[in-house]
Amino acid sequence: MNVNMINPFIEGTVSTFETMCSCKPSMDGKPHIKNNADESYDLIGVIGLTGSVKGSMLMTMKKITGQKAVGAFLMEDMVEEGEDLMDGFGEILNIIAGAAAAKLKDLEVNLALPTVLIGTNQKVHSQQSSPWIVIPMTFPEWGKFNIEVSMENV
Repeated sequence: MNVNMINPFIEGTVSTFETMCSCKPSMDGKPHIKNNADESYDLIGVIGLTGSVKGSMLMTMKKITGQKAVGAFLMEDMVEEGEDLMDGFGEILNIIAGAAAAKLKDLEVNLALPTVLIGTNQKVHSQQSSPWIVIPMTFPEWGKFNIEVSMENV
């Protein structure tokens, strides 16, 4: 995956949370490559990417961080675990991926419907030929999260 394709996902993440949740996340370290499922999460959103690319984008975080972020998205303090959390998390992911796809002007990028997983110690695995680029992020108010992208040209 071309590293230059990462910036649209960073920009899409920052602009989405700034606009939709009134919170400006920032990078929390350098992007790095992850080849296997060495980290576990409580809340994972995944959206497939198709068109002139194939791959996926993830947003991963602790459940409490997600509850606060989705709460801000829904103009509440915090949402409980359930449909509001899962629907809101998926919608935020969809907006971020759409913003990133719009910035990848030389590529045709179509988005699948987002899927949200919740539970203790969730892990994601990728093929060796298409590793995850992990972009560590943090919210000043709510904690850390990752944007992860695995994508290759078709």
